[in-house]
Amino acid sequence: MNPTQTRPGCYWKTNDPADLAFDEAGPEKPETIRCYNMQDHLNRSEVRHVPVAGLEFLAAGHFGESRPSGLGSTTRWTGDSHRYGVYRNPSGLYKNGIVIIECHGAGMRAYAFDNLVAGETWEHIATSFSPEMIWNLCHQIADSYSTARDAERHINFRAFAEGRLKKRKRRNQIFVQMVTA
Repeated sequence: MNPTQTRPGCYWKTNDPADLAFDEAGPEKPETIRCYNMQDHLNRSEVRHVPVAGLEFLAAGHFGESRPSGLGSTTRWTGDSHRYGVYRNPSGLYKNGIVIIECHGAGMRAYAFDNLVAGETWEHIATSFSPEMIWNLCHQIADSYSTARDAERHINFRAFAEGRLKKRKRRNQIFVQMVTA
């Protein structure tokens, strides 16, 4: 991927059919993208920075025609506010890792999938699914991740309010332990 800029001061965008806007608008093109680790086998933390230059475009997730906003509703939703791009990440833990980039009004988020089957799975999806179905799948992944993070945050906030978070030190490392209710 080689980010492009329409003119100085504009947001950088991907140079592929996904046409996603980065969060950066400065004079320097973005070199990395912050990705949530979707399979953190090595416990390397919850996020990592993936080099943008190595990402290879696989598919774009576009909403397509407007759809009913609910069962029996006459209101239609266009879904244009969310866009997705699927990219192969050869610099990942496995040489066939996948990065899904989500772009919407709140900015850009990315999700890194590093496992043995991610590349094969998403390559099949990219060639077999319509852009609307890819949009559905990517949107469901992004919503599921946000929902899980919100649930964990609620658990941690409640434990904090109840005084059940304890700071511990082991081998000169500080960590937080949650005491059961």
